[in-house]
Amino acid sequence: MNFRDVPNLLKFEQHARLNSEDEIVMDCYRRIREVIAPVPRPSPVLDFGGGTPVDSLRASCEAVEKSTRLLWACAAATDQITPRLWDYLPDYDSSISYFLDLNDLELMAVTKRHRIAWEETAHV
Repeated sequence: MNFRDVPNLLKFEQHARLNSEDEIVMDCYRRIREVIAPVPRPSPVLDFGGGTPVDSLRASCEAVEKSTRLLWACAAATDQITPRLWDYLPDYDSSISYFLDLNDLELMAVTKRHRIAWEETAHV
């Protein structure tokens, strides 16, 4: 899997290219790349008979979920979430812990009320 396979990861990749001097952005880029690189590209056709495509789909979903949490952590630590989640700018490690520890419904609630700034300005 690569960044171009998922629209929000592609937008983050574009943001990372424009902000390559930012240590937090580049660390997050590396972390996400490590999560998605070993995962096979999503298959355009689902074959439920063999089992392997379903396992591949599961791996893709898990990689997208974890990478989404990482990019939200990066956005929080670099002041790219609108409106801001907190009255302060969190440190990157705390932000990662926060987003990785949210359960799925909590993450959905956060992402419904807030937006990542680079996703609004990305040119896909």
